[in-house]
Amino acid sequence: GGSAAALHEVQKYPADYNGIVVGGHAAHLTRQIFGQLWLWMAAHPNGVATLPAGKLQILHDAVLNKCDMLDGVKDGLLENPMRCTFDPKELECRAGDAAGCLTTAQVEAVQKIYSGPINPRTKERIWSPLFRGSELDWSFFAESASPIGIATSALRMITKDPAFDYRAVDFDSHVALADRSEIARVNASNPDISGYVRRGGKLILSGGWNNALVPAGAVLHYYDNVQKTLGIEDTRQGVRLYMVPGMIECNGGPGTDTFDLLSVMRRWVERNEAPREVVASRVEHGKVVRTRPLCPYPQVATYRGSGSTDEAKNFVCK
Repeated sequence: GGSAAALHEVQKYPADYNGIVVGGHAAHLTRQIFGQLWLWMAAHPNGVATLPAGKLQILHDAVLNKCDMLDGVKDGLLENPMRCTFDPKELECRAGDAAGCLTTAQVEAVQKIYSGPINPRTKERIWSPLFRGSELDWSFFAESASPIGIATSALRMITKDPAFDYRAVDFDSHVALADRSEIARVNASNPDISGYVRRGGKLILSGGWNNALVPAGAVLHYYDNVQKTLGIEDTRQGVRLYMVPGMIECNGGPGTDTFDLLSVMRRWVERNEAPREVVASRVEHGKVVRTRPLCPYPQVATYRGSGSTDEAKNFVCK
């Protein structure tokens, strides 16, 4: 994808650009596909679809009921979903199935989705889970007859078997094979971007907390690895990450998903104005209905305690 192409530039050709903005983060294909297979298999135990839209709505409502106010504002958004510890077991039906609860199989499916793919032998986390709050965007795998095509076709390339049945996937040996395979060349996951940053290159990353296609943890993990590799000071000199509450892939979802990071990058490169908060808008039917600051990670938009929660000026990044 475009995000991988942009990150290849930063990682391999550090002299090409002074500033690069990357959204979405489909940059580690050999791991991403296992995340996508895991989601489908979690939602289809023994191949049977188990999470209908109505149950996802019940789950989502319960998550918001428990966690929406953690950030001090009741707005249908989780500013930092990592603080939400909602356990789907709280929704388990007393017996069998009923309208307002989840069956035991549904609870297990949701737990697997929130945990993300785990290597059964080493217990290593293979890829990011989906975060609480994202439940209404699960239908693309929960309601599909098979996993997303990119995952099944990549698995056939990795195993060099055009008839490989994805249900035989092994989240240990096949992951190792994928990481070593020809296909690994498309990954843009190298955190050592010191060549780019030391010559003054700037990188802005962004991600949506509700993204179910390429989960938020993908870009968080990359940013953390960059910081571990370069150190805090070099990272602060050249890298920013903006996480967008409620947003799905590159826009969409209930959050403030309209914002302009390219202008922010221009000011950083041309005037050396390092980015702080970035005002983002929520547009409905052509009208701006809410503005909020996006904060440089790990800061989050925090309500000052008075004034409209639909106006960015009433929030501070901290």
